[in-house]
Formats: sequence, C-alpha cells, structure tokens
Amino acid sequence: MRLFALKNAALVAACIAAFPVHATNGYFLPGFGIRSQGMGGVGIAYGRDSLSTAANPANAVNTGMRGDLGFAVFNPERHASVGVDAGGVSPFGFFGDVESDAKYFIMPEMGFSMPLDDKLHVALAVVGNGGMNTTYRENFFSFAGTPPRDATVGVDMMQLLVPVSAAYKVNEDHAVGVSLVLAETRFRAYGLQAFQAFDAGFTITSDPSRLTDKGFDYSYGAGVKLGWLGEFMDDKLTLGLTYASRTYMSKFDKYSGLFAEQGDFDIPENYGIGIAIKPTKNLVIAADVLRINYNDIASVGNRGPGAPLGPAGIPSIPDPTKELGNDEGMGFGWENQTVYKLGVQYGVNNRLQVRAGYNYGKSPIPDDQVTFNTLAPATVEHHYSLGFTYRPNENLEVTGTYMYAASNSQSACNQNILNCASFDMHQNVFGLTLGWVLDPGPVALEEYGDDDWAGINFDGWYGGVGFGQSNYRDVAAASANTRSEGWKVYTGYQFNRYLGAEGGYTNLNDMTAVTGAVRTNMDTEAWTLAAVVSYPLTEKLSLTGKLGAAYMLADVKTKNGAALTVESSDDGYEPNYGVGVRYAVFDNMDVRAEWERFDRKDLDIDLVTAGVAIKF
Repeated sequence: MRLFALKNAALVAACIAAFPVHATNGYFLPGFGIRSQGMGGVGIAYGRDSLSTAANPANAVNTGMRGDLGFAVFNPERHASVGVDAGGVSPFGFFGDVESDAKYFIMPEMGFSMPLDDKLHVALAVVGNGGMNTTYRENFFSFAGTPPRDATVGVDMMQLLVPVSAAYKVNEDHAVGVSLVLAETRFRAYGLQAFQAFDAGFTITSDPSRLTDKGFDYSYGAGVKLGWLGEFMDDKLTLGLTYASRTYMSKFDKYSGLFAEQGDFDIPENYGIGIAIKPTKNLVIAADVLRINYNDIASVGNRGPGAPLGPAGIPSIPDPTKELGNDEGMGFGWENQTVYKLGVQYGVNNRLQVRAGYNYGKSPIPDDQVTFNTLAPATVEHHYSLGFTYRPNENLEVTGTYMYAASNSQSACNQNILNCASFDMHQNVFGLTLGWVLDPGPVALEEYGDDDWAGINFDGWYGGVGFGQSNYRDVAAASANTRSEGWKVYTGYQFNRYLGAEGGYTNLNDMTAVTGAVRTNMDTEAWTLAAVVSYPLTEKLSLTGKLGAAYMLADVKTKNGAALTVESSDDGYEPNYGVGVRYAVFDNMDVRAEWERFDRKDLDIDLVTAGVAIKF
C-alpha cells in the first residue's frame, strides 16, 4: 500500500513538472529540495531526503527508503528601466520603465531512494535546476514602431534535471556516489524584432529569422555528477565533495540566431565542498561552497553590448564574428559565480525540527553588461530562509520553507544604443514537501529531539494550493492582455462528508489594457472565506461548490507614453463562488480542478486552477 502511494505521488509530480522553474544563484536554484532551501541550500555534506541526492549522490546512503513530493511558489519581482527612464537619453529613442507581469510560478520536485543491500543504495530525483523569465508588457526595445510598444518582450527558460544515482558505502566512515544527470531545457524569446530590423543596417545576428518569436524550443542532454562523504570524530563531523561535469545539450535550432554556437546552451560545470558539524545529535550546522562556471558557456559568458555610447558599443558591429548565433557570438556576459551557503537545524522534540539558513552569491552580471540582461536580471545576492519539518506519524514528514532574496539593483550609462539601463529584483519562495518514510535511514530519527510530544490534532483539517490561469472579463479597452497566471493557497475544515469551510489567499496576477497611447496595468489579489459543499459520486470522486466573500486589493498603474505614471490602489469586499471536482489519490491527498468567479465592480475575474490538497 505504501509503495502504491509513492507511485501515485510520482505520477502527480510528472503531471506538474511541465511548469517553469526559476532560480536565485545566477540561474541555478539555491538548493535542491525544500528542506535544503530551509538551510540556505546546503546539501553537499548533509542530506536526509531523496532530493538531497541531486546535490550529492553519496547522500543516498543516509536517506533510507522514502519518497518525497513537493512544490514551491516562486515570486520574483523584476523591474527594468532604459533610456531617459534610467537617467540618460538614448540616441535611438529607447525608453521604458516597467515591471515584469509574470510574478508567480510553481517549482515541483519529487524523488525516491532505497537501499539495495547494506552497502549499495539507489535514488531518483526530478528537480528544477533553474530558469529565467521576464514578461514586460511595455516593449522598451521598440524602435520606430518595430515591434509596437505594447508587444510583450522577454524570455522564458525552464531547466529540469533527473539525476539517476547510485551510492556505495565503502566502510563505516566513507561513501561515494555517482549520478547520470538527464536534462531538459525549454526556451522561448519574444518581442526582439527591433534587433532584426537593426540587422538590415548593422551586423547584429547571423540569422534574423531565428532570433525571436519562434515559440518554445526544447533541448535535451546528459552529464555526470560525482560525490563523496566522509564521517569523522564519531560522526560529529562530515565532509563532502561534489563535481558535476558540463551537461552537453542539443541545440535550440529555433533560436540559432540568438544563442552563440548556433543555438548551443549547455549547463555549466560546477563543483563544491561541504561540511556538517553535530555538536549534539539533534543540532546540525552545515556549510557549502559551490563554484559555477557560467563563463565557460558561450551563450551565457560571451560579452554582449556594453560601452561606448552608440552602435560601436555592440561588439558585432566592429567585429562581425561576434554576431548573435556565431561561435564567438554575443552572449549575456556572465562571470563565474562562487556561492556560499550556511544552515542550522535543531530537533525540538520527537516530532518537530526547525531550521534557518543564509546563502550568498555575487551577481554574475558585470555592471557594463546591462543591455541584454534586462531580459534576465539575475541580480539577487543575499538569501535568508526559515523552515521546519513536522512528523504527524512515523511514516510521514511535512516540510515547509520560506526564503527571501533581498532586492539588488544594477545599472550603467554610456551603453551602446540605450545610453542608460538599470534593473533590479527581489524574490520570495514558499515551499511545502511531503515525505513518505518507509525506512528512515541510519541517523534521521536521532536528529529529532528526545522530548515526547503527542503532536497536533489536525483531524478534519486540510491545506492546499492551486495553479492556473486568471481571466479578466468585460475590460473596456481597445487592446487588453486579459489572461495571466493565477494561483492560490488555502486551508479548510471538513465538518462532515458534505459540508466544509475554506479560507485562503488568491493571487489573480496582472491585467494590462491599452487604449491608444494609454496603458493601464492592474495587479489584483484576494483573501477569501467560503462555505464548501461536496457531493460524492464515488468513494474517491466528488463534485464541489463554494459560496463566500473575498476581500480584494488592486494596485493600478497608468502610463501615457513617456509621460508621468499615475499609480493608485483600491480595495473592498466582493462575492466569490465556484465549482470543482476532486479525486482522492490516496487517503490524505486529493487532486483538484476548480473554476471560481470574483465579481469586482465592472470586472468579472475568472480563475481556473488545478492543484493538490493535503489532509492533515
């Protein structure tokens, strides 16, 4: 029965793994797994869940037999300014001051590990390695009407890793591991037609037809990761080493006129060292140092447009070999990055662990490489995290984490065709993972505290998340981007089989409307409380309906061309209702699909979501 539950968990993860993932150390995640991120991303010398084998395959000797399934809500806030809006007039008339609309994403994760005998252990993980996304509704790269100012500009990249790992315990104190790392990257770019137009008079790209707006393209490849763990001082000190080879990927043929080496975008080599200290059996202090060689990947590390002011600041104009797409073609100019991670974990009692962490990596973007990096502003450097793991019973762990990446900005002037450009970003990450523990491994249980705690009585309670699309209806505008990502997180109580109550937070994301030169953007969120009725069709399948109220908050930003921007806000109580269907995958987990309506003054906002609910 437990193996069947793990199989279903893996199936759910496979269904949601197509969502994009995003990152904070350059374009890498700060750590593999929600538990690791709660400790600043450490994982080279310390890992207790199956997802930690993505950080160091040798961790499999300490994970026992278990499955893990989780997801995080990733909230990057990106802002870019160019030309006069950044402090200097562009000689080509570029301007813009805009925030990225796409602000919320789901990052799924799943893994499984098990021993084959006393020495040999195997593991499989499905994790996001990282990604980049910007969705600017005002095109600051518009030149002479190409493309129109209201054409969306940005990029969307998702990178997924599937490390298949084996670890061998050489003796009581040493273990080695190896992973075959399978990889997929998905990418698209949009709104860069101005560079195609420039190419008619300047040497910009080797293939203008494969530069932008080609839809999603996919790249596949594989690499190898090696790991070692050594335990010393009666297991109070653990050291770890990892090395990940360059992952060679197939080329993005649709974007061979954008990325260097005819669309090549390999995953860079990286390596690190870690240490974990246990002053007492329920206190762990761990640290990692990781080096990521971004500069070795031509499409990422080759220099892009910089100084001086004017066309000469674009490297391909004086030297055509540096045209986009060529072997030496322009890139994002990223430097290699060294990341420092520190985490602490304390076992409070026999059911609860708490943890905290810090992560620092200097931005890989040089200050004079701002032009292309307005599309991928990976600027954040300082990350702070808190987390917990709660054991409601001997076979289940619930792990939660919050990570905050502090705002960091970069800017430069006298840059090529823009003159001045700047961008900044900060991030929030909320994560939740369930661990089904069949065998806790050699040391996991002792890292909880000794004090007995009966735990919390959660009978009847549940919590969940949903992700999907919001749609703003009846918008009075000549042109409107009315569809956007939407998501919600909620908790509820089931009084009986037919009646419950539910409350939570819903983010309806952005609506952009354009009337002539006037652009209006509205960002809407809601706090909800509703009665929920259920009608069982079978033992596992039920129809649901809800009726309640929502406290809605909206931030409105209106801009007329390059004129002054007007900002305002509005709030109020509005009706909220909806219908849905839910299916019990197993006893404590439902998958759900729902439609909801939020009536807001003259707007009807629909939200369609798919998600998961966990019964505590």
